[in-house]
Amino acid sequence: MCSLPIARYFVIKDAEQKPLYLKNDQLLVGESNSELCSAEKVCVLPNRSLDRTKFPIIMGIQDGTRCLACAESGEGPFLQLEDVNIEDLYKGGEEATRFTFFRSSSGPTFRLEAAAWPGWFLGAPTEPQEPVRLIKESEPSPRTQFFFEQSR
Repeated sequence: MCSLPIARYFVIKDAEQKPLYLKNDQLLVGESNSELCSAEKVCVLPNRSLDRTKFPIIMGIQDGTRCLACAESGEGPFLQLEDVNIEDLYKGGEEATRFTFFRSSSGPTFRLEAAAWPGWFLGAPTEPQEPVRLIKESEPSPRTQFFFEQSR
């Protein structure tokens, strides 16, 4: 568990209330009532070096020992999990930009824009059991809306 008192834990679900879970080193969207997937508990910390009015957050799984990161390929950014401690990223400042997402609310849901790649958002796949990815989007859609449910 993250030792920082400001750390918050959430179960993140897509717009259809399907939880995110880890399988084969990928973060997937599962079925809402499936015993086959166990919702992943996500540790959330702020990135204090970026514009706080955009609510920059860093997200870690497996007790904050692996974090969501944006990497670049020839076709644009993609989402991956990296073995890095969320507390180190919290202390790292701007070095953590590619691990940071700007969280904006849209009613009860949130959109998560990659801080290092403006216009690219965390997106749910159209089919269950598929990985979460980064998608380019100019207008909000259900694919980029997520619920954050507080967890312990």
